Amino acid sequence: MATNITTFPLFPTMRSAEIWTEKYSPRGLDGFVGNPEVVDFAARWAGAWSEGKQQQPILLFGQTGTGKTCLAHLLARANGWQVFEINASDFRTKDMVERLAGAAAQNASFSGRPRLVLIDEVDGISGTKERGGIAAVAQVIKTSQNPVILTANDLYGQKKLTSLRSHVKPLEFKKINYLSIAKRLREILAEEKIEFDPEAVKLLAKGSGGDFRGALLDLQALSMDGEITQEKVETLGYRERQEKIFKVLGSVFHGTDIREIRKMRASSDVGNDLLKRWIEENIPRQYTGAEDIANAFERFSKADIYDGRIFRRQHYGFLRYSGDLMSAGVALSRKNDYGWSMYQFPTLLSKLSRSSSLRAMKKEIGLKVGKKTHSSARDIIAHDLEYLKILVSQSKNYATAFTAQFEFSDKELAYLLGTKPETKKVKTIIDEAARLRQEHLVEKRKTFGLAHGIREEESESLSNEGPEEKTSGKEPETPEEPRGQTTLFGH
Repeated sequence: MATNITTFPLFPTMRSAEIWTEKYSPRGLDGFVGNPEVVDFAARWAGAWSEGKQQQPILLFGQTGTGKTCLAHLLARANGWQVFEINASDFRTKDMVERLAGAAAQNASFSGRPRLVLIDEVDGISGTKERGGIAAVAQVIKTSQNPVILTANDLYGQKKLTSLRSHVKPLEFKKINYLSIAKRLREILAEEKIEFDPEAVKLLAKGSGGDFRGALLDLQALSMDGEITQEKVETLGYRERQEKIFKVLGSVFHGTDIREIRKMRASSDVGNDLLKRWIEENIPRQYTGAEDIANAFERFSKADIYDGRIFRRQHYGFLRYSGDLMSAGVALSRKNDYGWSMYQFPTLLSKLSRSSSLRAMKKEIGLKVGKKTHSSARDIIAHDLEYLKILVSQSKNYATAFTAQFEFSDKELAYLLGTKPETKKVKTIIDEAARLRQEHLVEKRKTFGLAHGIREEESESLSNEGPEEKTSGKEPETPEEPRGQTTLFGH
């Protein structure tokens, strides 16, 4: 089947080395992608400041990559403000906050116009009483004579930010709709004169999780080989949208200090098991020397040995060795330095995620068959499922009998037949199986009536009733089937 590719004239093979997040950063508010309500409110807020009307500081919060810091800079540019930007993780004590942010909040710029005080990642400030960073920020924004914008990833999940909430106007940055991301990505590809499949761009936008910056970085990495196709996008898998995982990976593949690597691993937002998958996936992608790859996997395999001992012996003291071997051990195993390359989400986890519905269906089939044949679902899936698929595919009679016996749904039957649930073949077998179950129920009722001395005419009357009808207020119990080998209908 032909792929719908949007084509452009020949383009040079050498791409600009400029990062696309900088090259295509919006030049005005009209070019901002996503969260239009927040943008409109922030624009009115900035306009009021420019008219000399002091406004309450605003706090932009939401996931990374949605444009919080970018919006602050656009507001400053639109209003001719000088930006005084500080990252909250760079200062942690009360004295540092008051000296830097406090002075900037009180003084105007050299032009006499207001200056924008931007405190980025305010949730990175220490919340301890001894250091007093959060309290100092609260005091600064209460007395500021200049517009103040703060940004944070998580406002309500951080207890230390409680004291700030009453002094700011919180504005939430929601995940950007993937259609908006896809539209902007297509515009950028058109400007770069790169061929692309529109469905591939849409798939990339969906997988971004609302992170436009991450999607743009992924797009630039994929464009290095030219045309953007669905096959290329699928190799990305699902991106873990926590920046800290990339910082940890950077320390593992480029670090030289054991203490620094250990510190980064301890501060990671992901657990040891997930981090282990990330490192395993990216060793051959980050290291190109055969000896370095072999040495890295040698250290990594020892971490796996310790994890096995932890599982068998329940001795979690071995975690210190497992964690150091898979991180610092891998880092110090290389003899050469390597440049930056894109980190790949663990392929195994991507495959498990994509196959979750299929595995759930197999489990349901195993449970249904196992219940009737007195077997475990695991044994059915491991030993009998493939034979069941062969029997169902080769014989319509078997397909109908099994569907009636095990009460397969249309999706489960379609899986066994290797087709789609909406096909005529599946619908026909489902209808015949329902009829067969009805006939079997009627036959069981007739047999029950004769066995208990009911005259044949009454038994016939009982058999002609529907499966849900009652004869005297309560349906008679049917005799329990033998618990031996189950026989199929029609025998």
